[in-house]
Amino acid sequence: METSKHLFNELDKAEQLFSEGSIKNGQKILREAIKTSKDLKKIPNKLRHKINSAVSKSRYFDDISSFATNPKRDNLINEISKLVSNPNENPREHAHSIHNLQRQWQLLDVSGKPASRSQWLKFNELTNKAWESCKEYFEEIKQIKINNAAQRKVIIQKINEFSEQNKNRWPPLIKLVKFLKLTYEEWQTNAPVLDTDIDKLKSDYFSARKPINDEIRRQEIFNKDQKELLINKVENINLEDNEQCINEFKKIKLEWSKLGPAGKKIEKALWNKFNTAADRFYEEKNNLIKEEISQLNNIKKDFKNNQKTIDEVKTEINSLENIKNTKEYKLILTDIRKAKEAKRIEKKEAKVLAYKNIYDVLLKKLDVDKAPHTFLDDIKKSYESKKSNIENMRYACIKIEVLAGIESLKKDQEMRNKIQLELLSNKFNKKSHPENDDLHSLIIFFINNFSNHDVKAEHKKLWDRIIASFDKLI
Repeated sequence: METSKHLFNELDKAEQLFSEGSIKNGQKILREAIKTSKDLKKIPNKLRHKINSAVSKSRYFDDISSFATNPKRDNLINEISKLVSNPNENPREHAHSIHNLQRQWQLLDVSGKPASRSQWLKFNELTNKAWESCKEYFEEIKQIKINNAAQRKVIIQKINEFSEQNKNRWPPLIKLVKFLKLTYEEWQTNAPVLDTDIDKLKSDYFSARKPINDEIRRQEIFNKDQKELLINKVENINLEDNEQCINEFKKIKLEWSKLGPAGKKIEKALWNKFNTAADRFYEEKNNLIKEEISQLNNIKKDFKNNQKTIDEVKTEINSLENIKNTKEYKLILTDIRKAKEAKRIEKKEAKVLAYKNIYDVLLKKLDVDKAPHTFLDDIKKSYESKKSNIENMRYACIKIEVLAGIESLKKDQEMRNKIQLELLSNKFNKKSHPENDDLHSLIIFFINNFSNHDVKAEHKKLWDRIIASFDKLI
């Protein structure tokens, strides 16, 4: 009776799964219940009726499943038939299409009643024919895998030879790591290989690398011990002068830089500990830096408010020894350069203005002190002149334009050509003509040929042309 009760419970579970739509799981429990019932000497009528009822439901679901899935299977048979009659030109894509159809067939078997024998035989026969067009492709892939395996054996041999050649005197750790990295990249390049080769190749590859990895670990342990000793040396620095302590730390830091790494897991921690041990040396220096930056800010403030000259600022900041690599120090240097450039531009503008004033001073419209003092004697002499020499004035104007690289008037082209030839000849013969080969001398030449007693519009036009050259020549 206990067995009958158990079967009733199992059949109830099966019916519950049917009602929930979990047909496959319900059918599995039903099959186990039927198998167990056969072991009973006598099956109670109530149990027999319940089994028959569950079997009927199972068949009903099978019929429904076949009704739903058979057309889909027929469609898959048609699709695989098309691949047989019209293979894809790309073997990789053709193989992918076959795999896809096989996967869909398997999903139908999982979700519903398995295919009939005739359906399966038909689909399997067509699938085998469809694979035939990929045969050459798979042979090619196989040959590539064989070649890759051969190359991997060469890499293993290279690693073994490297270990044999260096076992008595290993290279530094970094060189070992680079060698392993290089051979690993070669190893990865020569993939894939046949499944029958992969395990043996991997085993030989890791065995070949082991002596090198062991040496890397040995060197990392050695470097770790050496770096810990250097940390202790830093911790034991106790000189009276703080700058000497910093210099001693720098020497030890140089020793540190010559050591190889101590391993990824611990390297950063050791480095932090090393620097932390030296922090006490820099506290005093940092206080000096803060003090000097404060002084620098005061200097900068006075400079900005025009309370200090450029030369005064340069003198004062030169005494600040500890902050010359700070951004604050570099910024004030930039401010000084800008101030010097502004002074230069201001001086140039004042000089250009004074040069422009020359003509009005010649006409006595402005006082003589409005023109550059270097021209005053010549200007005063011009007041005594009764007649201007317009050709010499034009000569001075055109020559200034040539020196400034400014185009002259078309009517002046002949004289401009002569002046250019003259300048070239003077340069070639290395002769010096200060009286007429620079702006200052040419303006004096212009003044000496000018008279305010016969001023004409032509005089003013020539001077305006000269003014256009000032920005380039002053």
